[in-house]
Amino acid sequence: MLNGPTGMELPKFGTFFAQQRYELVECDPERFDYSLGRFRVSTRMYTYKLVANEGWEIRWHWHPGGNSPEERPHIHPSMNLKAHLPTARQTLEEVVEGVIVLGAQARFDDWKDRLAVSDAIHKLHRTWVNDPAEQARTEPSA
Repeated sequence: MLNGPTGMELPKFGTFFAQQRYELVECDPERFDYSLGRFRVSTRMYTYKLVANEGWEIRWHWHPGGNSPEERPHIHPSMNLKAHLPTARQTLEEVVEGVIVLGAQARFDDWKDRLAVSDAIHKLHRTWVNDPAEQARTEPSA
């Protein structure tokens, strides 16, 4: 868990929970620049949850091999938490941005810039976007 079993309190808004499972993997030298290191972190699952003080919640999940037949990234909306609405892969930074857009108070005025820098690193090195069965293209389209 990234913020403990009780989540992170968002003053006057709600509680945010974040969990990831990841693995340290060796980089493919044909795809990744070894000058940045021979290893990278690869996300193996994530669950993020926002519980608003008003009682609604939203969950962002990707949990292959979990308790659900849904293997793709998805959202559970408050009006039906059993529903699985497919989404693209969500980075922690994208979820944090969503939580702020929904009403949480950002701690820093430059929060968008900070999230963009961190998010760009992930997107540069990710291997898939919509479904783990897909592989991100490493070459521009012809």
